[in-house]
Amino acid sequence: MNEKQNNHQEIDILSLLSSISKKINSVFVLILNLLISGINLFIRLLAIIRKNYLLLSASVIIGSLMGYTYEKKFYKPTYTTSLTLSPNFGSTYQLYGDIDFYETLIKEQNFEKLKIHLGIDSSESKSLVGISIRPYTNELLKLKKFKDLLGTADSITATKLNYENYSENIPFDSYSRHVITLQLNTNKIPTQIEQKIIQNIGNNFYYKNKKETYLENLEIKKQYIIESIEKLDTLLFAKKKNSDDENLGTTIVLNDNQNENIDLQLFDRYKSIRNELVEINFELNDKKYVLNTIDSFKDIGNEQDSYLIMLIPLLLFLMMLFLILLFELNKKLYSLPYIKKLP
Repeated sequence: MNEKQNNHQEIDILSLLSSISKKINSVFVLILNLLISGINLFIRLLAIIRKNYLLLSASVIIGSLMGYTYEKKFYKPTYTTSLTLSPNFGSTYQLYGDIDFYETLIKEQNFEKLKIHLGIDSSESKSLVGISIRPYTNELLKLKKFKDLLGTADSITATKLNYENYSENIPFDSYSRHVITLQLNTNKIPTQIEQKIIQNIGNNFYYKNKKETYLENLEIKKQYIIESIEKLDTLLFAKKKNSDDENLGTTIVLNDNQNENIDLQLFDRYKSIRNELVEINFELNDKKYVLNTIDSFKDIGNEQDSYLIMLIPLLLFLMMLFLILLFELNKKLYSLPYIKKLP
């Protein structure tokens, strides 16, 4: 009985392996047939191109002449320039809102409001093609932000975090720098737009009040640290009185180790508050304005590359090739026996 069961199981396994091998073979045959068909189609396409190379060459030459003529006679190039800003006091949202507003005015061709909001004349407002803003970012900044996120997350949450998902969904306001790109149909850039963008946010009462309060608190902290440094200077570096001098009141006698330990503690404290003073000076400089300018608009814009001289010949080449293929297909269809019998 057991031998029959074992034989039956062996037969089942062999039949299963046989069916799997047949399916694998059929898949390989299908892939091979598709590959051969693709190669045949490619060879036939090359043969058609070779047969009609004069027509195809003529289409490329005509397309090149059309592209060159259009680019020289009718094409109006677009020029770009960029401004990099570092917003403070939570003004990033306001900056993005203002840029979106200017972009809407440009699309609506509302030149009068553009003149008012950007401080430019009529001809300059009409030369604007577009304005946009994006955060300045790179892979290193994304990795740094992901590392900071991992440092604040607990062990369970950290295991569920994925860098790819995180890097694609980083909020724009988490970046410190943002790039404004201005597009114009002239290479002369109205640089006063930069000052107007900054002033429109800098004159906001909320941000102005927030900046003044922040700087005032920093000045108070700075003054306290300077006074602390002066006291530590006196304790650490002032000349000590001779031991022979008479002392009034109670005298506390410390051994050399205790004196050395106190000096080390005072010196560590001295270094710490000196570093705090450096950081405060940096903050006072960094938070001096609501918007810090990292890189300004250039006086002359950069011309955007035009690919018309390449695209038009390519388009005509593909159109001509498509027509040739239709003609060849039509010939093949009419050569079929049952098509010939049709009235």
